[in-house]
Amino acid sequence: FPLQAVFAAMAITNEHRQPTTRPATPVTSPLSGSNIPAQVDRRDVLFGIMAATAATNFIPESAVAFDGSGASASSGYNPATKAERVKGWKKRVVADVRDFNRLGESLASGQVGETDKAWINFFIRFQRREPDEFGRSYGALVDLRGLPTKKKYEYEGGDALLLATSFTKPGKPPENTPAVKSWNKVFKTFDAIEAAGTGKNSDASKARAEWEKAKPLLEQFLADVELPGDLN
Repeated sequence: FPLQAVFAAMAITNEHRQPTTRPATPVTSPLSGSNIPAQVDRRDVLFGIMAATAATNFIPESAVAFDGSGASASSGYNPATKAERVKGWKKRVVADVRDFNRLGESLASGQVGETDKAWINFFIRFQRREPDEFGRSYGALVDLRGLPTKKKYEYEGGDALLLATSFTKPGKPPENTPAVKSWNKVFKTFDAIEAAGTGKNSDASKARAEWEKAKPLLEQFLADVELPGDLN
């Protein structure tokens, strides 16, 4: 935490504490290496950090940004049961597909590229500063498809494939699961949309045409994972 935030929080907590007769011990800042003023003891610092931590929990949703400083895609949440995991994946898939639909609406109106909010929300690769209300640490495409590995057309961590494989029957290979098959048909189609809307020759109408090709494939995937196809 910034030391200013710690000291400000300590000013509040110290008003509610009884004076202490213990001699103050200088504390070295772990960030700068400099000594915190001698009149501040270790207990003061602890109180300040705790209060500053509580204060950061009230950052408004509008302040959440894609600045790459976030943690893992799971955000430290590790559901104990399969049912809880499936519920979480479905929630994120629904949010991702709604962002896909907003992208289509934006393309239909002629908006395309990195100046368009719907485009950014779907295609941006940076991590969010903190997960959004749906538990997503990335933009819609990365959350849906996952992060690329060293192998071409191989991704990991995407909620769509995690959800699809959860429908695999015990003892059966996941590649034979209908939901996995339908996902394997749709996940490459997003690249064509992005290519048509990126660069000097970006064209919203061409990107929209590629979006139209992806839409029925995505709807089939949604049906195979027991979600409604229309998620506007």
